[in-house]
Amino acid sequence: MTSIPVGAPVWSDSLTADLAADVAFYESLFGWKAVDAGEEFGHYTTFAIPDGTEGGRAVMGIMPCPPDAQPSRVWNVHFSVEDCDAVTARARALGAEVMMEPEDWGRMLRFAMLKDPHGAEFGLAEIREASVGFGVWGEPNSVGWIEYRVDGAPAEAMRFYADLLGWKIATPPWEDEANDKPYAALSAVGDEREFGGCHASEGFELGLPAQWTVMLGVEDADDVCERAVELGGSIAGQPIDVPGLRIAGIAAPSGTIAGIMSPRPWE
Repeated sequence: MTSIPVGAPVWSDSLTADLAADVAFYESLFGWKAVDAGEEFGHYTTFAIPDGTEGGRAVMGIMPCPPDAQPSRVWNVHFSVEDCDAVTARARALGAEVMMEPEDWGRMLRFAMLKDPHGAEFGLAEIREASVGFGVWGEPNSVGWIEYRVDGAPAEAMRFYADLLGWKIATPPWEDEANDKPYAALSAVGDEREFGGCHASEGFELGLPAQWTVMLGVEDADDVCERAVELGGSIAGQPIDVPGLRIAGIAAPSGTIAGIMSPRPWE
C-alpha cells in the first residue's frame, strides 16, 4: 500500500455486468494483471501492475454486479478514514445520504457507501490491513487524480468534504481571477500533494448530476482511446486539452466509464 493520508482517496472499484469482458479489456489496454478473490468474496477481482511480486501493485478492483444492484456508471472512489462508523454518522449529519451502512469486508476493512448533498456517490474505507488500498498512484496506467463536476461553485460544493474529511481547498494559480466559479484543487489535511479537483459544469455537463470521475494516468490519451475501441470499448469523452494535460473518457465493454489523462507541454 502507498502512503495514503487520512481523508485522501484510498481505493477505486466498480460493479460490472460482464466481468469476463471487462477484465480482458483492462488487462489488454493497461497491461494489468487480474486476481480473482474467489466465490467467498463474490469474485471480487483486483487489478495490479505486475512488478515481479506475487500480487503486483494494486490499482483498482471490480466485481460482478449482484442481482439487486445496478452496474456502475463510473468507477467508485473511496476515501480513507480512521473510524468508518463515526465518519458515516457525521456525513449523515452534514446532509449526506447513507446508501450502505458500514460493514466489514473480511478482516481487511470496514466500508460504507454514501451520496453527498449534491447527489454524487462516494465511499468511506477504514483500512485494517496494510496490504489494502492503492499500491501505486500517479504512475502510467494507475489512478493519479479524481475529478468532481458540479453545476455550481466548486469551492461551495467541496465544503461538505472539507467539513467531513478535513480537506484543504485551493484555487490554482492558472485560474482566471474574473471567474466567479473557479476551479478547486484538493489535498488532504497535513499533505501538500493535491489528489484531485472540482470544476463547474459547462457545455454538455450543464444540468447533469454531480459526479466523481476517477482519472488514470497514461502516456498518450489519444492512443489509449483508439486502442479502447479496438478492444471492444468506446470513447465516452473525446480527448481535449486542459492546462498541462490531455484528457478523455473511455468506457469498458460493460459501459463503465473511466477518465484518462496524459501530460502535454505547456504552450
